[in-house]
Amino acid sequence: MKERLITLGLALGALALVYVLFVPKPQSAGDVQVMPLSTEPGSSGYQAAWRWLEAEHVPVFALHERYDSLNAADSPFKARGNVLLTTMPHKLPVRADEATQLDAWVDRGNTLIVMAALDDTPPWAMATGSNLVESAGRLTRLKFEVIEPQRPQSRGRSLSAAVNGFLSAQNSAIEPRGAHPLLQDVHSVRVVSELPASRWRAIPMDWSAVLEIGQIAGNGDPVIWLRREGDGQVLTFGVASIFSNQLIGEADNARLLSNLIAWSVSNGGAVIFDDAHQGAVSYYDAKAFFADPRLHRSLGWIVLLWFVFVLGVQRLRMRSREWNPVDATAFVAMSGEFFASALPAEAVGARLCANFFNSIRRRLGLQQDGGPVWDWLSAQAGVALGDLAELRRLHGRIETGRRVDLLRLQNLLSRLQGNLI
Repeated sequence: MKERLITLGLALGALALVYVLFVPKPQSAGDVQVMPLSTEPGSSGYQAAWRWLEAEHVPVFALHERYDSLNAADSPFKARGNVLLTTMPHKLPVRADEATQLDAWVDRGNTLIVMAALDDTPPWAMATGSNLVESAGRLTRLKFEVIEPQRPQSRGRSLSAAVNGFLSAQNSAIEPRGAHPLLQDVHSVRVVSELPASRWRAIPMDWSAVLEIGQIAGNGDPVIWLRREGDGQVLTFGVASIFSNQLIGEADNARLLSNLIAWSVSNGGAVIFDDAHQGAVSYYDAKAFFADPRLHRSLGWIVLLWFVFVLGVQRLRMRSREWNPVDATAFVAMSGEFFASALPAEAVGARLCANFFNSIRRRLGLQQDGGPVWDWLSAQAGVALGDLAELRRLHGRIETGRRVDLLRLQNLLSRLQGNLI
Protein backbone atom coordinates (compact mmCIF):
# COMPACT_ATOMS: atom_id res chain seq x y z
CA MET A 1 0.00 0.00 0.00
CA LYS A 2 2.85 2.39 0.81
CA GLU A 3 4.42 1.80 -2.61
CA ARG A 4 1.13 2.64 -4.35
CA LEU A 5 0.77 5.88 -2.40
CA ILE A 6 4.33 6.88 -3.36
CA THR A 7 3.55 6.07 -6.99
CA LEU A 8 0.37 8.13 -6.81
CA GLY A 9 2.29 11.11 -5.38
CA LEU A 10 4.96 10.92 -8.09
CA ALA A 11 2.30 10.63 -10.82
CA LEU A 12 0.49 13.71 -9.49
CA GLY A 13 3.79 15.60 -9.35
CA ALA A 14 4.62 14.66 -12.95
CA LEU A 15 1.15 15.72 -14.07
CA ALA A 16 1.45 19.08 -12.28
CA LEU A 17 4.87 19.68 -13.85
CA VAL A 18 3.53 18.99 -17.35
CA TYR A 19 0.63 21.35 -16.73
CA VAL A 20 2.88 24.16 -15.50
CA LEU A 21 5.44 23.84 -18.29
CA PHE A 22 3.44 22.92 -21.40
CA VAL A 23 -0.31 23.56 -21.07
CA PRO A 24 -1.49 27.14 -21.91
CA LYS A 25 -3.44 28.60 -19.03
CA PRO A 26 -7.06 29.68 -19.66
CA GLN A 27 -7.74 33.37 -19.29
CA SER A 28 -10.01 34.58 -16.56
CA ALA A 29 -13.12 36.57 -17.40
CA GLY A 30 -11.38 39.80 -16.45
CA ASP A 31 -8.42 39.10 -18.74
CA VAL A 32 -10.49 38.44 -21.89
CA GLN A 33 -10.41 41.53 -24.09
CA VAL A 34 -13.24 42.50 -26.45
CA MET A 35 -11.51 42.49 -29.84
CA PRO A 36 -12.56 44.62 -32.87
CA LEU A 37 -14.23 41.82 -34.83
CA SER A 38 -17.19 41.93 -37.17
CA THR A 39 -19.00 39.34 -35.01
CA GLU A 40 -18.20 40.97 -31.67
CA PRO A 41 -21.26 42.49 -29.90
CA GLY A 42 -19.12 44.13 -27.21
CA SER A 43 -18.13 47.78 -27.04
CA SER A 44 -15.05 47.42 -29.30
CA GLY A 45 -16.65 45.17 -31.93
CA TYR A 46 -18.07 46.02 -35.36
CA GLN A 47 -21.29 44.02 -35.19
CA ALA A 48 -23.46 47.16 -35.31
CA ALA A 49 -21.70 48.43 -38.44
CA TRP A 50 -21.98 44.96 -40.03
CA ARG A 51 -25.72 44.73 -39.42
CA TRP A 52 -26.27 48.29 -40.58
CA LEU A 53 -24.48 47.65 -43.87
CA GLU A 54 -26.43 44.42 -44.35
CA ALA A 55 -29.69 46.31 -43.79
CA GLU A 56 -28.62 48.80 -46.46
CA HIS A 57 -27.95 45.88 -48.86
CA VAL A 58 -24.21 46.55 -48.98
CA PRO A 59 -22.29 43.27 -49.48
CA VAL A 60 -20.16 42.52 -46.40
CA PHE A 61 -17.53 39.84 -45.87
CA ALA A 62 -15.32 38.83 -42.96
CA LEU A 63 -11.74 38.07 -43.97
CA HIS A 64 -10.44 35.01 -42.09
CA GLU A 65 -7.40 34.45 -44.29
CA ARG A 66 -4.20 36.40 -44.84
CA TYR A 67 -4.01 39.18 -47.41
CA ASP A 68 -2.82 36.70 -50.05
CA SER A 69 -6.45 35.57 -50.47
CA LEU A 70 -7.52 39.04 -51.65
CA ASN A 71 -5.93 38.39 -55.04
CA ALA A 72 -7.13 34.81 -55.35
CA ALA A 73 -9.14 33.88 -58.41
CA ASP A 74 -11.88 32.26 -56.30
CA SER A 75 -12.38 35.18 -53.90
CA PRO A 76 -16.09 35.85 -53.10
CA PHE A 77 -15.84 39.55 -53.98
CA LYS A 78 -14.97 41.38 -57.17
CA ALA A 79 -11.49 42.36 -58.26
CA ARG A 80 -11.99 46.11 -57.70
CA GLY A 81 -14.33 48.57 -56.06
CA ASN A 82 -14.04 46.98 -52.59
CA VAL A 83 -13.22 48.41 -49.16
CA LEU A 84 -11.03 46.59 -46.62
CA LEU A 85 -11.31 47.86 -43.04
CA THR A 86 -8.46 46.76 -40.79
CA THR A 87 -7.96 47.83 -37.18
CA MET A 88 -4.52 48.19 -35.62
CA PRO A 89 -2.58 47.12 -33.66
CA HIS A 90 -2.96 43.65 -35.08
CA LYS A 91 -3.04 40.57 -32.90
CA LEU A 92 -1.43 38.56 -35.71
CA PRO A 93 1.32 40.60 -37.43
CA VAL A 94 1.25 41.15 -41.18
CA ARG A 95 3.95 39.23 -43.05
CA ALA A 96 6.15 40.93 -45.64
CA ASP A 97 4.68 38.94 -48.53
CA GLU A 98 1.17 39.77 -47.29
CA ALA A 99 1.88 43.51 -47.38
CA THR A 100 3.07 43.17 -50.97
CA GLN A 101 -0.14 41.36 -51.93
CA LEU A 102 -2.19 44.06 -50.17
CA ASP A 103 -0.38 46.81 -52.12
CA ALA A 104 -1.22 45.05 -55.38
CA TRP A 105 -4.87 44.70 -54.32
CA VAL A 106 -5.17 48.42 -53.51
CA ASP A 107 -3.32 49.43 -56.68
CA ARG A 108 -5.88 47.49 -58.74
CA GLY A 109 -8.66 49.87 -57.69
CA ASN A 110 -9.66 49.09 -54.10
CA THR A 111 -9.73 51.09 -50.89
CA LEU A 112 -7.84 50.27 -47.70
CA ILE A 113 -9.12 51.85 -44.48
CA VAL A 114 -6.62 51.62 -41.63
CA MET A 115 -8.00 52.34 -38.16
CA ALA A 116 -4.81 52.78 -36.10
CA ALA A 117 -4.95 53.30 -32.33
CA LEU A 118 -2.58 56.26 -32.35
CA ASP A 119 -4.68 59.09 -30.90
CA ASP A 120 -6.83 56.72 -28.82
CA THR A 121 -5.92 53.71 -26.72
CA PRO A 122 -8.72 51.12 -26.33
CA PRO A 123 -8.10 48.38 -23.72
CA TRP A 124 -7.70 45.60 -26.30
CA ALA A 125 -4.77 47.48 -27.90
CA MET A 126 -2.71 47.01 -24.72
CA ALA A 127 -2.91 43.19 -25.01
CA THR A 128 -1.30 43.00 -28.46
CA GLY A 129 2.46 42.70 -28.88
CA SER A 130 2.88 44.18 -32.35
CA ASN A 131 4.77 47.39 -33.11
CA LEU A 132 1.89 49.69 -33.99
CA VAL A 133 3.80 52.64 -35.46
CA GLU A 134 6.09 50.53 -37.64
CA SER A 135 3.30 48.18 -38.79
CA ALA A 136 0.91 51.02 -39.59
CA GLY A 137 3.65 52.81 -41.52
CA ARG A 138 4.25 49.71 -43.65
CA LEU A 139 0.58 49.38 -44.64
CA THR A 140 -0.07 53.08 -45.23
CA ARG A 141 3.35 54.13 -46.58
CA LEU A 142 3.34 56.91 -43.98
CA LYS A 143 5.98 57.73 -41.40
CA PHE A 144 4.38 58.67 -38.10
CA GLU A 145 6.07 61.08 -35.70
CA VAL A 146 4.73 61.94 -32.28
CA ILE A 147 3.75 65.54 -31.58
CA GLU A 148 5.06 66.71 -28.23
CA PRO A 149 2.10 67.96 -26.17
CA GLN A 150 2.11 71.29 -24.41
CA ARG A 151 2.14 70.59 -20.70
CA PRO A 152 -0.17 72.88 -18.77
CA GLN A 153 0.81 74.39 -15.44
CA SER A 154 -0.44 72.27 -12.51
CA ARG A 155 0.92 73.97 -9.40
CA GLY A 156 -2.34 73.91 -7.48
CA ARG A 157 -3.24 70.38 -8.55
CA SER A 158 -2.86 67.46 -6.15
CA LEU A 159 -1.02 64.29 -7.07
CA SER A 160 -4.15 62.13 -6.79
CA ALA A 161 -6.08 64.45 -9.09
CA ALA A 162 -3.26 64.35 -11.64
CA VAL A 163 -3.15 60.54 -11.53
CA ASN A 164 -6.94 60.24 -11.85
CA GLY A 165 -6.92 62.62 -14.79
CA PHE A 166 -4.16 60.61 -16.43
CA LEU A 167 -5.99 57.29 -16.06
CA SER A 168 -9.53 58.48 -16.84
CA ALA A 169 -11.09 58.28 -20.29
CA GLN A 170 -10.02 61.04 -22.67
CA ASN A 171 -12.80 62.58 -24.80
CA SER A 172 -12.06 64.47 -28.00
CA ALA A 173 -13.61 65.13 -31.40
CA ILE A 174 -12.60 65.11 -35.06
CA GLU A 175 -13.62 67.97 -37.31
CA PRO A 176 -13.20 68.49 -41.08
CA ARG A 177 -10.03 70.12 -42.32
CA GLY A 178 -11.38 71.83 -45.38
CA ALA A 179 -14.05 70.62 -47.78
CA HIS A 180 -13.99 67.02 -48.98
CA PRO A 181 -16.75 64.59 -50.13
CA LEU A 182 -15.80 62.17 -47.34
CA LEU A 183 -16.70 64.77 -44.72
CA GLN A 184 -19.88 66.08 -46.29
CA ASP A 185 -22.45 66.80 -43.53
CA VAL A 186 -19.88 65.65 -40.97
CA HIS A 187 -19.38 68.32 -38.33
CA SER A 188 -17.97 66.37 -35.38
CA VAL A 189 -16.82 62.77 -34.88
CA ARG A 190 -16.64 61.68 -31.27
CA VAL A 191 -13.46 59.97 -30.02
CA VAL A 192 -13.10 58.26 -26.64
CA SER A 193 -9.77 56.93 -25.41
CA GLU A 194 -10.02 54.76 -22.30
CA LEU A 195 -6.30 55.24 -21.70
CA PRO A 196 -3.93 58.17 -22.42
CA ALA A 197 -2.75 58.57 -26.02
CA SER A 198 -0.33 60.73 -27.99
CA ARG A 199 -0.78 62.98 -31.02
CA TRP A 200 0.91 62.14 -34.31
CA ARG A 201 1.85 63.68 -37.63
CA ALA A 202 2.28 61.65 -40.83
CA ILE A 203 4.96 62.08 -43.52
CA PRO A 204 4.77 60.12 -46.81
CA MET A 205 7.55 57.58 -47.37
CA ASP A 206 7.56 58.21 -51.12
CA TRP A 207 6.72 61.05 -53.52
CA SER A 208 2.97 60.49 -53.37
CA ALA A 209 0.83 63.33 -52.04
CA VAL A 210 -0.99 62.91 -48.74
CA LEU A 211 -4.19 64.87 -48.10
CA GLU A 212 -5.04 65.72 -44.48
CA ILE A 213 -8.83 65.86 -44.42
CA GLY A 214 -9.56 65.63 -40.68
CA GLN A 215 -8.08 67.07 -37.50
CA ILE A 216 -8.52 66.99 -33.75
CA ALA A 217 -10.92 69.72 -32.74
CA GLY A 218 -9.28 72.46 -30.74
CA ASN A 219 -5.60 71.94 -31.54
CA GLY A 220 -5.64 71.24 -35.30
CA ASP A 221 -3.51 68.08 -35.15
CA PRO A 222 -4.20 65.96 -38.27
CA VAL A 223 -5.89 62.63 -37.65
CA ILE A 224 -7.27 61.51 -41.07
CA TRP A 225 -4.93 61.09 -44.06
CA LEU A 226 -5.85 60.17 -47.64
CA ARG A 227 -3.27 58.88 -50.12
CA ARG A 228 -3.74 57.64 -53.67
CA GLU A 229 -2.10 54.37 -54.63
CA GLY A 230 -2.43 53.37 -58.27
CA ASP A 231 -6.13 53.11 -59.08
CA GLY A 232 -7.03 52.79 -55.41
CA GLN A 233 -6.52 54.75 -52.22
CA VAL A 234 -5.46 54.29 -48.62
CA LEU A 235 -7.43 56.11 -45.94
CA THR A 236 -5.69 56.24 -42.57
CA PHE A 237 -7.38 57.15 -39.30
CA GLY A 238 -5.29 57.96 -36.26
CA VAL A 239 -8.08 56.52 -34.09
CA ALA A 240 -9.28 52.93 -33.92
CA SER A 241 -12.69 52.95 -32.28
CA ILE A 242 -14.90 55.61 -33.89
CA PHE A 243 -16.87 52.95 -35.84
CA SER A 244 -17.10 50.51 -32.93
CA ASN A 245 -20.37 49.44 -31.34
CA GLN A 246 -19.78 51.94 -28.56
CA LEU A 247 -19.27 55.04 -30.71
CA ILE A 248 -20.88 54.47 -34.11
CA GLY A 249 -24.12 56.05 -32.89
CA GLU A 250 -22.39 59.09 -31.39
CA ALA A 251 -22.21 62.53 -33.09
CA ASP A 252 -21.54 62.17 -36.86
CA ASN A 253 -19.61 58.89 -36.64
CA ALA A 254 -22.20 56.93 -38.63
CA ARG A 255 -22.42 59.71 -41.25
CA LEU A 256 -18.64 59.49 -41.77
CA LEU A 257 -18.84 55.71 -42.26
CA SER A 258 -21.72 56.16 -44.69
CA ASN A 259 -19.69 58.67 -46.71
CA LEU A 260 -16.73 56.28 -46.78
CA ILE A 261 -18.81 53.41 -48.15
CA ALA A 262 -20.66 55.57 -50.69
CA TRP A 263 -17.41 57.13 -51.92
CA SER A 264 -15.29 53.93 -52.04
CA VAL A 265 -17.57 51.00 -52.92
CA SER A 266 -18.29 50.78 -56.64
CA ASN A 267 -19.08 48.29 -59.39
CA GLY A 268 -20.88 45.97 -56.99
CA GLY A 269 -17.93 45.87 -54.57
CA ALA A 270 -18.09 44.78 -50.95
CA VAL A 271 -17.00 45.94 -47.50
CA ILE A 272 -14.48 43.52 -46.03
CA PHE A 273 -13.72 43.40 -42.30
CA ASP A 274 -10.21 42.17 -41.49
CA ASP A 275 -10.94 39.66 -38.73
CA ALA A 276 -7.95 37.45 -39.52
CA HIS A 277 -5.31 39.78 -38.08
CA GLN A 278 -7.32 40.10 -34.86
CA GLY A 279 -7.05 36.34 -34.32
CA ALA A 280 -10.23 35.05 -36.01
CA VAL A 281 -8.57 32.85 -38.65
CA SER A 282 -9.82 29.83 -40.55
CA TYR A 283 -6.43 28.15 -40.73
CA TYR A 284 -4.61 26.42 -37.86
CA ASP A 285 -4.37 28.53 -34.71
CA ALA A 286 -2.47 27.05 -31.76
CA LYS A 287 -4.26 29.18 -29.18
CA ALA A 288 -7.68 28.20 -30.51
CA PHE A 289 -6.59 24.55 -30.54
CA PHE A 290 -5.56 24.58 -26.88
CA ALA A 291 -8.72 26.50 -25.92
CA ASP A 292 -10.98 23.84 -27.47
CA PRO A 293 -12.87 22.02 -24.67
CA ARG A 294 -12.78 18.79 -26.67
CA LEU A 295 -9.00 18.73 -26.28
CA HIS A 296 -9.34 19.17 -22.51
CA ARG A 297 -11.85 16.31 -22.28
CA SER A 298 -9.59 14.03 -24.32
CA LEU A 299 -6.59 14.85 -22.14
CA GLY A 300 -8.70 14.21 -19.03
CA TRP A 301 -9.60 10.70 -20.22
CA ILE A 302 -5.96 9.99 -21.10
CA VAL A 303 -4.81 11.08 -17.64
CA LEU A 304 -7.54 8.99 -15.97
CA LEU A 305 -6.57 5.86 -17.91
CA TRP A 306 -2.90 6.53 -17.14
CA PHE A 307 -3.65 6.62 -13.41
CA VAL A 308 -5.63 3.39 -13.67
CA PHE A 309 -2.69 1.74 -15.44
CA VAL A 310 -0.10 3.05 -12.98
CA LEU A 311 -2.02 2.16 -9.84
CA GLY A 312 -4.00 -0.90 -10.88
CA VAL A 313 -2.44 -2.82 -13.78
CA GLN A 314 1.29 -2.15 -13.67
CA ARG A 315 3.38 -4.35 -11.42
CA LEU A 316 5.22 -2.29 -8.83
CA ARG A 317 7.87 -4.92 -8.02
CA MET A 318 9.29 -7.44 -10.47
CA ARG A 319 10.35 -10.89 -9.32
CA SER A 320 14.06 -11.54 -9.57
CA ARG A 321 15.12 -14.22 -12.01
CA GLU A 322 17.60 -16.92 -11.07
CA TRP A 323 19.60 -16.65 -14.30
CA ASN A 324 20.76 -13.28 -15.61
CA PRO A 325 22.58 -13.35 -18.95
CA VAL A 326 25.72 -11.22 -19.36
CA ASP A 327 25.20 -7.99 -21.26
CA ALA A 328 27.23 -8.16 -24.48
CA THR A 329 27.90 -4.42 -24.50
CA ALA A 330 29.21 -4.48 -20.93
CA PHE A 331 31.42 -7.48 -21.80
CA VAL A 332 32.98 -5.67 -24.75
CA ALA A 333 33.52 -2.55 -22.64
CA MET A 334 35.25 -4.52 -19.88
CA SER A 335 37.47 -6.31 -22.43
CA GLY A 336 38.46 -2.99 -23.95
CA GLU A 337 39.36 -1.56 -20.55
CA PHE A 338 41.47 -4.62 -19.80
CA PHE A 339 43.49 -4.39 -23.01
CA ALA A 340 43.82 -0.63 -22.64
CA SER A 341 45.38 -1.08 -19.21
CA ALA A 342 47.65 -3.95 -20.36
CA LEU A 343 49.04 -2.47 -23.60
CA PRO A 344 51.14 0.72 -23.78
CA ALA A 345 49.72 3.61 -25.77
CA GLU A 346 52.61 3.52 -28.25
CA ALA A 347 51.85 -0.11 -29.17
CA VAL A 348 48.16 0.61 -29.62
CA GLY A 349 48.95 3.62 -31.83
CA ALA A 350 51.38 1.61 -33.93
CA ARG A 351 48.77 -1.11 -34.48
CA LEU A 352 46.09 1.44 -35.46
CA CYS A 353 48.42 2.98 -38.06
CA ALA A 354 49.51 -0.44 -39.35
CA ASN A 355 45.90 -1.56 -39.79
CA PHE A 356 45.10 1.66 -41.66
CA PHE A 357 48.08 1.36 -44.03
CA ASN A 358 47.46 -2.38 -44.58
CA SER A 359 43.88 -1.64 -45.67
CA ILE A 360 45.30 0.67 -48.38
CA ARG A 361 48.01 -1.82 -49.34
CA ARG A 362 45.41 -4.57 -49.67
CA ARG A 363 43.45 -2.34 -52.05
CA LEU A 364 46.59 -1.63 -54.11
CA GLY A 365 47.77 -5.26 -54.14
CA LEU A 366 50.95 -4.49 -52.14
CA GLN A 367 52.54 -6.47 -49.37
CA GLN A 368 50.70 -5.91 -46.08
CA ASP A 369 53.65 -5.04 -43.87
CA GLY A 370 52.13 -1.96 -42.22
CA GLY A 371 54.42 0.46 -44.03
CA PRO A 372 53.17 4.00 -44.80
CA VAL A 373 52.00 4.89 -48.32
CA TRP A 374 52.54 8.66 -48.15
CA ASP A 375 52.90 9.18 -51.89
CA TRP A 376 49.60 7.47 -52.65
CA LEU A 377 47.78 9.40 -49.92
CA SER A 378 49.21 12.70 -51.18
CA ALA A 379 47.78 12.03 -54.64
CA GLN A 380 44.20 11.48 -53.37
CA ALA A 381 41.85 14.43 -53.84
CA GLY A 382 39.66 13.36 -50.92
CA VAL A 383 42.51 13.60 -48.41
CA ALA A 384 42.89 17.03 -46.83
CA LEU A 385 46.46 18.31 -46.59
CA GLY A 386 45.93 19.20 -42.96
CA ASP A 387 44.78 15.69 -42.07
CA LEU A 388 47.74 14.15 -43.92
CA ALA A 389 50.19 16.43 -42.11
CA GLU A 390 48.62 15.54 -38.76
CA LEU A 391 48.90 11.81 -39.54
CA ARG A 392 52.60 12.25 -40.44
CA ARG A 393 53.19 14.01 -37.13
CA LEU A 394 51.43 11.38 -35.03
CA HIS A 395 53.11 8.53 -36.92
CA GLY A 396 56.49 10.15 -36.29
CA ARG A 397 55.80 10.34 -32.56
CA ILE A 398 54.82 6.67 -32.52
CA GLU A 399 58.02 5.64 -34.31
CA THR A 400 60.16 7.55 -31.80
CA GLY A 401 58.35 5.91 -28.88
CA ARG A 402 56.57 9.01 -27.66
CA ARG A 403 52.98 9.03 -26.36
CA VAL A 404 50.11 10.07 -28.61
CA ASP A 405 46.46 10.93 -28.07
CA LEU A 406 44.81 7.66 -29.10
CA LEU A 407 41.35 9.18 -29.35
CA ARG A 408 42.64 11.92 -31.66
CA LEU A 409 44.48 9.33 -33.75
CA GLN A 410 41.42 7.07 -34.03
CA ASN A 411 39.18 9.96 -35.11
CA LEU A 412 41.76 11.06 -37.71
CA LEU A 413 42.09 7.57 -39.16
CA SER A 414 38.29 7.14 -39.26
CA ARG A 415 37.91 10.45 -41.12
CA LEU A 416 40.59 9.53 -43.65
CA GLN A 417 39.10 6.07 -44.15
CA GLY A 418 35.70 7.65 -44.82
CA ASN A 419 37.15 10.07 -47.38
CA LEU A 420 38.91 7.25 -49.22
CA ILE A 421 35.78 5.14 -49.73
